[in-house]
Amino acid sequence: MSKGSRILIVEDEMVISIEIAQTLRRLGYDVVGQAVSGTDAIRLAEELDPDLILMDIRLQGNMDGIEAAARIKEKISRPVVFLTAHSDEATLERAIAISPSGYLIKPFKDRELYSTIELSLHKYDIWQRIRPERIINDSPGCDIFDIPGVCMVIISSRGIVSRINKDACSLFGAGSADICGTRITGWISSQTSLKAVNMESERKQFSDDSPHISEVIMPGCAVLHSHSGTDIPVRIETGFITSHGFVKEYILSLYLQS
Repeated sequence: MSKGSRILIVEDEMVISIEIAQTLRRLGYDVVGQAVSGTDAIRLAEELDPDLILMDIRLQGNMDGIEAAARIKEKISRPVVFLTAHSDEATLERAIAISPSGYLIKPFKDRELYSTIELSLHKYDIWQRIRPERIINDSPGCDIFDIPGVCMVIISSRGIVSRINKDACSLFGAGSADICGTRITGWISSQTSLKAVNMESERKQFSDDSPHISEVIMPGCAVLHSHSGTDIPVRIETGFITSHGFVKEYILSLYLQS
């Protein structure tokens, strides 16, 4: 357990907020603050710098939790777990667009809360270690392939798999020799997270000599087509490796969807 992790609770019903705070303390976490509105949440997030934010979607005032989370992400990078009694498709789509670390439907059990927080903190820790600004200057040989339990794939700007770690090979159900050199689109597909894009405007941010990127994997939910023919729901998070001012390769981290 991430013992002592500092958590900010954003919940408009104070009775529920108090109950959540008691549960978190019982589980060994440190509750650093409680907010009832989006405005308070943004202020406290900046002031308290929590390790994780539990964010109810329905809040007091004109700003809901999704908008508050988006504004917080503009200021500080912290994992956000949404708490809500509303699981309709429109709400889910808005929440997913923020790329939350977790999503809990009320009422939830203590074990669900605990596991969601732990997974969110673990994923955030991994992302901090592989974030793009730490993977620069032709240095793909960093420690990302040594992180246990994380499926990592590196693809070229043309969508060709160039490296894959052991955990990812197990997930794909094939050896690295069978996967490297193939197109990632042959393994992963999703109407929302995999698409062909014209990267002309994006590549100008790096260099006019950047290669044309014909396909990219967008972060979000996708389906992995394993070597055995089994379709496996996954969530993808992305990073990139730069060289001489432009993107050279992309890093994909894959997580099983529950």
